[in-house]
Amino acid sequence: MTSPATTTTATPVRPFTVLVVGTENLYRSQAAELLLRSRLAGDGVRVRSVGTRATHEEPVPPPLAELLAAEGAAVEGLVARTLDAATVSGADLVLTATREERAAVVRLAPTALHRTFTLREFARVARSVPGTALTGDDVAARLASLVAAARTRRAPASPRSADEDDVLDPAAGDDAAYATSLDQVRDAVATIVRALDPGHVAEDPDPSEADAPAPPAPARRRSRTRTVVLAVLVAVLVLVTAVTIGALVVLDRLDDRIARFPDPFAALPSRPAPAAPATPGASDGTPVTILVLGATEDVAEDGPGAWADAASLTDTLMIARVSADRRSAQVVAVPPDLWAQVPGVGPGTLRSALAAGGPTRVVQAVEGLTDVRIDHVALTDAATFARLTETLGGVDLELARDLVVDGRVVAPAGQRRLTGEQALLWVRVGGGEAGRVDRERAWFRAILDRLGDPGVRQDPGLLLELLGVTSDSVTVDEGFDRSEIVGLLTSMRSLRPADVAVLTVPTTTGPDDDGDPVLVPDAVPFGVLVDALRTDTLGDRVGAVES
Repeated sequence: MTSPATTTTATPVRPFTVLVVGTENLYRSQAAELLLRSRLAGDGVRVRSVGTRATHEEPVPPPLAELLAAEGAAVEGLVARTLDAATVSGADLVLTATREERAAVVRLAPTALHRTFTLREFARVARSVPGTALTGDDVAARLASLVAAARTRRAPASPRSADEDDVLDPAAGDDAAYATSLDQVRDAVATIVRALDPGHVAEDPDPSEADAPAPPAPARRRSRTRTVVLAVLVAVLVLVTAVTIGALVVLDRLDDRIARFPDPFAALPSRPAPAAPATPGASDGTPVTILVLGATEDVAEDGPGAWADAASLTDTLMIARVSADRRSAQVVAVPPDLWAQVPGVGPGTLRSALAAGGPTRVVQAVEGLTDVRIDHVALTDAATFARLTETLGGVDLELARDLVVDGRVVAPAGQRRLTGEQALLWVRVGGGEAGRVDRERAWFRAILDRLGDPGVRQDPGLLLELLGVTSDSVTVDEGFDRSEIVGLLTSMRSLRPADVAVLTVPTTTGPDDDGDPVLVPDAVPFGVLVDALRTDTLGDRVGAVES
C-alpha cells in the first residue's frame, strides 16, 4: 500500500520593503517607485510610494508619464496614496523626495529616524560604502546591509548646500523641470543599485568639502574616520566651541537636517514649576533641562510596540542642565532601571515608563521622581559615544582590571587610551546596572576632556566636521526649534568642557511591593541633588552631591 505524499508549505519570506515618500505622490515619489521597482523588484524587494499630502487618486501627470515610458517604466495603474504610521512601520527603508518629507516621516514615527533618508542623501551615502562591506547573497539582504551601514555614514557626506539632498519639485515648472527632476531621481537610483554590487568601489563620501563654508582658519584636517555621530550633550559642546570661532553661520544648514518628533509635553495633566535662576531678579536667562534617552541600537519597528522595543534597548538616561547664568552645565546619569512611580502603571523602572508611553510617560516619571521640570527631550543611540571616541583618536580611562573579551585581554588594567569600540565594551562588561552607569559617567567625562584638548579646540576643520554630522545624531522634540537652539548656543559662548560636571544619581537597593530587591534613589544625597536642580545651584553643590 502506498502512503499518500506529504506536502509541506514553506513559511513565506517577508520581502524587504522600500517606501518612497513625496508630497502629493504624483511626481518625484512615483518616478522613484517605478525606477526602483524596475531595477530591484523581484529580488525579494517590494517598492511602494505615498505622499504626505496626497488627497486624490490622481494619475501620473502626462509629462512625467512620457519621460518614464522612455525609461521603460510602465505607469498604468499608479495612483496617489497617503502616508500613515502603519505604512512607515512596515518599511525597512524610507526614501523621501526632500528634507521636508523626511521630517514629516520622523514626526509621524520617531523610531524610523535611522532608516529614513532623502533619496539623494541615501545615494550619496551609498557611494561611500564599498561592496565588500555588505553582507548577503541576494539584493534584499545586501540592501538591508546597506541601510545598516548608512546609519553611521550618512552625515560625513553632507553636501555643500542642504537643498542638494532634495529632488526638484517640477509641479510649477515646464517640461524641462520634469526632465531635470527625473534626471535627479534616475541618477540617485542608479547610484544605489551600483552600490549593491559586490564589486562596488567606494568613492569619497564628501566631494564637496573643499567648497564648504568655513571661518578664517588653518586648512581642514581629516579625522581618522568619517563614521561620526555625536551624543546630545557632546554635540552641544561642539556647537558651543564652534560658535566661539564664528561658525554659527552653518546652523542654518544643520537645522535643516535635525529630525524632530511630536511635543511630548502637550498631554501632561500637571507639571513641576519651571526652574528659577539661583539669584532672583538677575538679568540671566532661565535654566534649561534636557532629558536624554539613548538606546544600544536603532529600533527597527514603529507602531504600538515601538516604544516597548526602544525601552528594552535603552541603556542611557541623562538629565542635562545648563545653568541660568550659562557659566556651568551638569549631566546627571540616571540608571534606566531606577525604581519610580510610573503614571498609569504603578511602581516600576524608568525603562518601563518608556515602554508604557514613550517620551511623554518617561517625562512624567522623571518629573514625578525629581519634581524638576524637563524642558526638552532628545533621543539618540548609545553607540554615538563610541563613534565620537574613535573620531577623537581615543579617550583616556582608568581600568581597574583587564578588559577581557572572549577570553582575550583587549586592554590591560591601568590608565589606557581606549578606542571607541574598547570603551563601549568596557562600559557594558560586568559590574551591574549601577556600575555600568558609573563607567558611562567616566567615559562621558573622558570625552569632555578630549574636547577640551587644545589640539581639538584649535582645529576648526575638525570642529566643522563634527558640526556637519551633529544634526544626524539625535532627534529632538519639535519645541526645540532653530530659534531656541541658536539662542541657547549663543548664550553659552563662554562655556567650556571643563565647566561641565558629570554626576551619577546616588542609589541604593530597597524592596519592591513583593519584597524583591530593586534599585532606588539613596534618599539623603538624592534629596540634595534634586534640590540643587530645582534651585539651579547644582554647579555650586557638586561636591556635596558627590560626597
